[in-house]
Formats: sequence, C-alpha cells, structure tokens
Amino acid sequence: MGVKDVKFNRLLEIRKKASLFFMSFILLSFFQIVFPAKLHAITLKELGQRISELSQQEQKLIEEIIASEALVENKRNQIESLNSELAQFEDELSGLYQRSNELKKSIEEKRKLLEEKVVFSYKYQNNNIAKIVISARDINEVVNTLYLFRNVMKREAELIESLRLEEEEYGRILRKSEEKKREIEQVKNKIQQEEQKLVESIKKNKSLLDRVKNERQEVQSLLNEVKKRIAQIQPPGLTLVGEWEMIATAYYSAGGGLNGDGIAATGLRVKKGIVAVDPRVIPLGTKLYIPGYGEALAADTGGWIKGNRIDLAFDTLEECFRFGRRRIRVYLVED
Repeated sequence: MGVKDVKFNRLLEIRKKASLFFMSFILLSFFQIVFPAKLHAITLKELGQRISELSQQEQKLIEEIIASEALVENKRNQIESLNSELAQFEDELSGLYQRSNELKKSIEEKRKLLEEKVVFSYKYQNNNIAKIVISARDINEVVNTLYLFRNVMKREAELIESLRLEEEEYGRILRKSEEKKREIEQVKNKIQQEEQKLVESIKKNKSLLDRVKNERQEVQSLLNEVKKRIAQIQPPGLTLVGEWEMIATAYYSAGGGLNGDGIAATGLRVKKGIVAVDPRVIPLGTKLYIPGYGEALAADTGGWIKGNRIDLAFDTLEECFRFGRRRIRVYLVED
C-alpha cells in the first residue's frame, strides 16, 4: 500500500467518524426535542432571594398561627364563661319555674274563688239586694248592707285585677326565661363555630408552615451545594455567581459553525470559547465558565439547541470526538 493509499484511507476514516459523529448529533438532538429535559438554572442571587422570601413566609405563618391560637384560647374562655352563665341561669331558671308554679297555683285558686263569687252574684242579683234593703229595720242597716255589698264588689274587682297581673307576670317570666336561654345557646353556638374555623385555619397554616420550612431547607441545602462546587473549581480572576446543569455536545469551529458560514449568531467568528445556547435559558452575551473547557461566551444559537442544551465550539475534530456528549455544569461569570 502506497503513501497515497494510506492518506486516502486515513481521510475515509476521518470522514466516516465525522459522519457517525454528526449522525449521532442529529439523533441525540432529535430525542432531546421530543423528550426535553427539565430546565434547571440556578443563580446564587435567586437562591438567596428565594430563601429570604421563604423566611418571610415562615415568619408570617408563625405569627398568624400564634395569633389564631390566642383567638382560639379566647373563644374557649368565652365558651367556658357562657357555660358558667348558663349553669347559673339554669339555677335561676329553676327558681323562676318554682315561682311560676306558685303563681299558677295562686291563679287557679283565685279563678275558683272568682267562679264561686260569680255564682253567688248570679243567685243574689239586684232583686235580692233590693229585698235586703227593703227588709232592713232602719236606715243604718240599709247603709251597712250597701257598704258591705260595695266592699264585696270591690274585692271581686281587685281579685280580677290581681288575677290579670299574675297571669301577665307568669307569661313574662316564662318568655324571659326561654329567650335568655335561647340567647345564650345562640351565642355559644356562634363562638363554637368561630373556634372550629380558627382550629381548621391553624391546622392549614401549620401544614403550610411545614412545607415552607422544608422548601427553605432544600433551597438552603442547594445554595450550600452550589457554593461548595463553585469553591472547588473557582478559577483565578473570575467570580462565579450561578450554575446551570446542561447536556453538552461539541461542534467543529472550522466546519462552518451551526450556521454553516463560520460566523456565530452574534456576528463573532466561531472558535473555541464560543458556545451555542438557547437564549431563553442563557441570554446571548453571557459570560460563562465551564470546568475542563475554560471561559466561554454565549454567542451562538442553533435550531437543535433548545432548553438545557449547549454546544461547545472546538478547534479540531479530535477534540470534538473526545468530548462527545455529556452532562455538565455551566457557571455564570459575574461581569
């Protein structure tokens, strides 16, 4: 085999590898679009702000729970006071019922007496009274008879009035007793309903508080992990302030770039250090640092670069082959 044949075979091998690489690239990009990975972008500032927000929510929930628990305690004290008032009123009500029974008995007795007097008056009508007056021996007996009759009529009138007043008092006592009892029960039921709502609110807020605490702890842990990773790779002269977890592939700078003409989307010439990104995730012009790759600039885009995808430009095909496709962390460089 001659030198030309060796060179020819070498060229075929390179073309074959390049074809396989780009076929793999196309297939992987296809699956990435059909089954996109979850976007995951983190900055120290955003994490710090989220922790601050969660801490404020946590403090607010704690204050609401404390206030609600104080209100529940107040409601329970009110219910206890109402129970005492109700018990005391039941004792008073017992006395009122006793008094009402006495009044009822008195009313019955007076009604009976009144019935007897009505019967008496019916038997001894005006004619009988006239006979009594006529049969009197003298004027003094007439006066005395009329006086006695007047007193009898007066006592009957007083008895009727007394009966009326006692019946009114009896009805008033019963109405007042029942109204007071209903009023206490209504107030008690209302307070119990308010207490139940407060208890449910406390339960809900405590559940929410647990979730907020857990989320704050998770965000704090994530922030600590990001800071730890940044500290481990911290390059000299750069300040890293954020992190993206991405799927990275390589593209050949001399192959025309993703746009096919060697010029990136921002107008810069494609070379190592230029990376293609989805501008919705990493804005163009963003300075980046990629462990094992170095400083980079988000300056290119591509139809296959969507979501948490990134393409790193390399100056040789060998570097592209070596890099292949991998999951990496990309760090945001503070301007």
